[in-house]
Amino acid sequence: MMKKGMLFTAIILFAFMSNATAQLNFGFNGIGGKVGLIMPEGGIDNAIGFGAVADLGTFTMSSVGDIALGASLDYWAKNYSQSSTWDWTWSVISIAAYGKYFFPMESSFKPYAGLGLGFDISKWKSEYNGPDPGFGFNSSLDGSESNFDLALHLVGGATYELSPTLD
Repeated sequence: MMKKGMLFTAIILFAFMSNATAQLNFGFNGIGGKVGLIMPEGGIDNAIGFGAVADLGTFTMSSVGDIALGASLDYWAKNYSQSSTWDWTWSVISIAAYGKYFFPMESSFKPYAGLGLGFDISKWKSEYNGPDPGFGFNSSLDGSESNFDLALHLVGGATYELSPTLD
């Protein structure tokens, strides 16, 4: 299923590019930071996430408009205790590359929407701190696991031009 989706996306991009003249501006053009509210599922309370974004260039096609390429690195972690018997820790590192389409505007305000693909490296750990029922039962209740997952990133927002070289 994923291969068909990637093929469809490639055909659409080729169709746009075949009828357009493009102006390329690829390279490392800037870096920035971000802070966001993370709302995980599964009963985990909200957390604050931190990240960095990189501007990797733009290409302008006469028939479509501006499409920017970027990359991001994000991190969040959360500790949670249930009464005095269990402690849990979750953490996620996300690395992604994405494309952003800038909607045509006649102002310094430029809204965008985009799509990206990345990897999430997640880890959880649980520790039992309750009373020991004997025979070393406590240590067998502790657990941890790490996962490496493919992630789809949806991006949206806006930039505002402060000067010709700073958004």
